[in-house]
Amino acid sequence: MLPNLKSRRITGLQLAGKHLGPVAKCPPRYSEEDWDYNNKIKFRITCDQEKLAERIVEESRRVVDETKDTTKNWQREVEHHMRERTSEIRFLVDELNRQKKTAALEDEALNTYRNRVLNCIEFLKDKSLAICKQCLILREGRIGVDLCDDEVDRSLRRELKVIKGCQGLADAALKEAEEQIRKLRAAIYLLDQDLAAKDKSLAIDEKNLKLKEFQHDLAKGQDLSKQHCQFSLTEWQAQTYENLEANAKALVSAGQLRAYIDLLLKQVCEDMQNQTDRTNEAFERRISETKHVKQCLENKHKDTMDHIHQVQRNMTELEKEMMDKQRAITLCQTRLSNRAHRPGLELTCDMVQDALYNELQALKASVCKLNQKLNENKASMRYLMHVQVMQEEEINIKANTCKIDEVDCMTLRQALKYQTF
Repeated sequence: MLPNLKSRRITGLQLAGKHLGPVAKCPPRYSEEDWDYNNKIKFRITCDQEKLAERIVEESRRVVDETKDTTKNWQREVEHHMRERTSEIRFLVDELNRQKKTAALEDEALNTYRNRVLNCIEFLKDKSLAICKQCLILREGRIGVDLCDDEVDRSLRRELKVIKGCQGLADAALKEAEEQIRKLRAAIYLLDQDLAAKDKSLAIDEKNLKLKEFQHDLAKGQDLSKQHCQFSLTEWQAQTYENLEANAKALVSAGQLRAYIDLLLKQVCEDMQNQTDRTNEAFERRISETKHVKQCLENKHKDTMDHIHQVQRNMTELEKEMMDKQRAITLCQTRLSNRAHRPGLELTCDMVQDALYNELQALKASVCKLNQKLNENKASMRYLMHVQVMQEEEINIKANTCKIDEVDCMTLRQALKYQTF
């Protein structure tokens, strides 16, 4: 900009009269300084634009080179990751095939053991199921807190399981074997599904690895840069490892089940006898504990009755003492009332008056304390009466429990005799 030139051209205007508008004179010529200044400005603008154009051209060439390098680097990195990916998928495919083959062999072995269990079902008969169930039904006749899930109940339930093992353990083992076969085949199915998906993924990555940018048969793909993958690499790996782990667990469980079936067919008789002995010991301990608690309750009942008599005597003494204090209060109030009739200046607050007031307050406090203690004794009496009733109920409950366990159940259990199958 040329501010001096502008100002010089404005100065070419002048007023022709007082109320007339400006009259333009002929514009003056520019000076040599203006001419020189204008030329320098134009040259400077021209040089700046040329330098800017050169810089833009140079940066454009540099950007082209950088994009070429970046594209090549990314292509190399993508191909490297694709090769790693295909190697990882091949490794997992080999591992899945190996696990599938092992699972198929284990499935055949487990089918053989299932046939052994089927052959053993007719051998197992029920021997002591009725007595065990009868004991459980009789113990349901317990009342109060004695109707609890104690060690005897748990032993009877365990014995019931063992006895049912004599009657139907083969059926349970058969169901378990069938369930394990189902789990094993489910694991094989998951392995097949995973193998099919990985084979397809491996074929796609191998095909992509062979593609080059100069090929003419490249199809124009969609722009999926903004489309997110449904699963992460961690989830992909976790799914495969989960399938492998599930298959491995199924194989371990199948092996353990076969070992269990072997031991089961040998130890049925021994387990039944051991469980019966443990149940009888639990009965004996429970009967001893119940008798001991019943004896303790009877002793406590006697002590409670003694405490009830003691509290009753104490309440009588407190009531007598409160009556005495009420008479003393009446006396003090009568004296104060009589002194209230003193004439004139004789109605003074002397030491006698203060003593009577203090005596009255002390007597009222004493009555309050005695009344509080009387209420506490009454509450204690109610609690003791409640405890007495509770103790008598508990003694009856314990007597009923002793009859059920010692007389009814143990008499029935004397008939439990086990044979070797």
